[in-house]
Amino acid sequence: MQDTLFDRIKGCLIGGAIGDAVGSFYENRAAPAVVDFDIPWQLTDDTQLTLATAEAIIASHGVVPEQIALKLLEWYNRGKLTGLGASTLKALRDLQAGAHWALAGRSGEYAAGNGAAMRIAPLAFFMLVDNDRRTIQDVCNITHKNDEAYTAALSVLLALDAILRNHWAEEDMLIQAVTPTISDTRVKDNLMILQNNPRYSIQEAAARIGCSGHAAESVPLALFAAGKVRRETYTAVLSDIIRCGGDTDTTASIAGQVMGTYLGYGGLPVELVGRLGEVNEIVRVSEQLCEVSRSKA
Repeated sequence: MQDTLFDRIKGCLIGGAIGDAVGSFYENRAAPAVVDFDIPWQLTDDTQLTLATAEAIIASHGVVPEQIALKLLEWYNRGKLTGLGASTLKALRDLQAGAHWALAGRSGEYAAGNGAAMRIAPLAFFMLVDNDRRTIQDVCNITHKNDEAYTAALSVLLALDAILRNHWAEEDMLIQAVTPTISDTRVKDNLMILQNNPRYSIQEAAARIGCSGHAAESVPLALFAAGKVRRETYTAVLSDIIRCGGDTDTTASIAGQVMGTYLGYGGLPVELVGRLGEVNEIVRVSEQLCEVSRSKA
């Protein structure tokens, strides 16, 4: 794993950023018949919050929820966050007013969005997911105190963990590495629907379970789509998930993170990487994240 760790981390962060940058153009628009990769690219909070989380891990040499909360607040105070969802925005304003990180943000049904899942990926490179679920939940709770939001974020980490530890069996769907150990939730229900229908296209999956900003829809769809990367190209999967409409920046970002981890940076399309204006900054963060991860191994 260590020989390819830097390539995996770069692939994760850059793969997710490309999905976010392309998907953000189509968010809240009619689902496109064809995805145009030559439209203006813009990163949103999906990538920004992921990078802020990575920076907090680098500074703390590990996953410390309080330090992640402070780093998210720092990015907010510096005006570096774009397109924040309501739950994350409330949490940041609470933190700004002096609230404890564990008490900030929303709880209940209105906290069931994907704001935790879309920024959780860097944790996969620093923890044994099954052994550190309390810490994962604490990181989610900074902004989203909801079982669906937590289970969705955990599902992303379990998918990444299966890839990183070579536990994604060749004959299995990626989501089969996720479903056995997550709690009974709408997230699991939707993952099981897709697991039981492996021949669904990405569009058929979206039609069945939805593709909104609810974590129970966006994360199962993103993981189902990402699992097709063994048979389809990164670009094709990205196009198909954006063509579903809905919360396109988040579904494309999470799918991009997972596909990028599987393919590695070297497996991402050169022409798309070259269009990402922030690529050098993301590579720098990836390098630092890799150094800290190896120091903790």
